[in-house]
Amino acid sequence: MLQPNKTIPAFALLEVAIALSILGVIAYMGMPLLGKVQHWQQVKVTHAHQEKIVESLAGYVLMNKRLPCPALSANGEAQAVCTNDTKAGFVPYKTLGIDEKTAKDGNHHWMTYVVEPNLASPRISFIYTDPTLAIDPKTVFCKAPSGGNLNVQTADKQSCVVAPDFVAVVLIAHGNSGGYALDNGTIQPVDGGDIDKINNVARGGAFTTKTQQRIAPSIFDDTLLYVSRNNLMAQWAKFPCRR
Repeated sequence: MLQPNKTIPAFALLEVAIALSILGVIAYMGMPLLGKVQHWQQVKVTHAHQEKIVESLAGYVLMNKRLPCPALSANGEAQAVCTNDTKAGFVPYKTLGIDEKTAKDGNHHWMTYVVEPNLASPRISFIYTDPTLAIDPKTVFCKAPSGGNLNVQTADKQSCVVAPDFVAVVLIAHGNSGGYALDNGTIQPVDGGDIDKINNVARGGAFTTKTQQRIAPSIFDDTLLYVSRNNLMAQWAKFPCRR
């Protein structure tokens, strides 16, 4: 039992205030680092999902002689036919046999899927009458002509793919600053003035890949993956196109 006149050691209010202040400073200094770690984790997930989509696209080509058209809604079902006007949309995840989660980036936003219409046309199946080509879906795809509908360039406006090869697919994760499609198909407005990001959101056929710049007002936080027709066949389908 404590003696009534015995004092108990305790923290003074000043000591508690100092300790809380120090903890507050440590927490404040650690927040930017925590934010960077979270951001790069999101980028890592985005890259993994994009690679899974391209892998599935290569398998689809080997089975169907062509690429799938984009989905026009979040249901993941590819259009039967797509043109230059409908070459961009949702990832056709159901058609590819992957889950909905993979069709989204590390921020849980829908990625944009853009395809060269000539490589997604059912006409590829019978463009060539040579029976040996008809038997081999890989050769048919490698002989399909480019419509020149897609171009990916660097920040200094240099084309990333040059003739005779051409861009087959572009996958865009638009980051947190807007540009991604919502479930109802509307586009989240862009929060920033970076012209390259705005052009990527426009989905017109000319896209830019560059280092992310997350400082307002010029925010570029897109993660873009593109594959050429030859690269898709050589790296992902393991069947290089022969000239």
